[in-house]
Amino acid sequence: MKTYFPNLHRTWVYALLALCLLCGPTLSSAAAAAPGGEDLNFWQALEHTHYIAEGSRGPVVYLFMDPNCPYCHELFSWLQNPVSAGQMRLRVILVGYLIPGNSAAKAASILAAKDPLRALKANEDGFRVRDGRPEGAAPLADASTLAKMRPILERNYRFLQGKQSLLPGLSPADSATVPFLVYREKGAVHYVVGLPNNAQWKALTGSR
Repeated sequence: MKTYFPNLHRTWVYALLALCLLCGPTLSSAAAAAPGGEDLNFWQALEHTHYIAEGSRGPVVYLFMDPNCPYCHELFSWLQNPVSAGQMRLRVILVGYLIPGNSAAKAASILAAKDPLRALKANEDGFRVRDGRPEGAAPLADASTLAKMRPILERNYRFLQGKQSLLPGLSPADSATVPFLVYREKGAVHYVVGLPNNAQWKALTGSR
């Protein structure tokens, strides 16, 4: 699959490719699952997760993301236009594992903020490559906040890892890859691991 990096500085491209090598098949895509059964159960379970909602019109799309993930950063940015245009309602499910000790603390600070959506957007607006490592701009949560939010982050991670362990082409089973999109089209639950391809993007935005 060819990968297109729109309007990315060369430094970003190198950082993205480096993270891909470290974190597994980040640019691969998973095919749609058949309607019904475990997939619908998973979809219904996602409705009860601790997510950050954006948008008031259109079909629901879930996005698992880590505050330090550059692919997540790009995808979140791409999704802002269809959300603003009422083409989808985005629900972000945060995990925190890419940078040990750092990702979880940033995710916790976002979830604990008075306005989590604003905190998430501030993290993405300030996303930079620092000392050769891509990082979000959210502050690190203190120990008590992290302890309070850790059960939520661990539950979100279990949802992510549990579903991906059942998808074909992803191994080992104990790994997890972000970004991870979950959406429904024509009654079927679909999964996208990494950045969506052109056909998946059209299905997400209803533009085909």
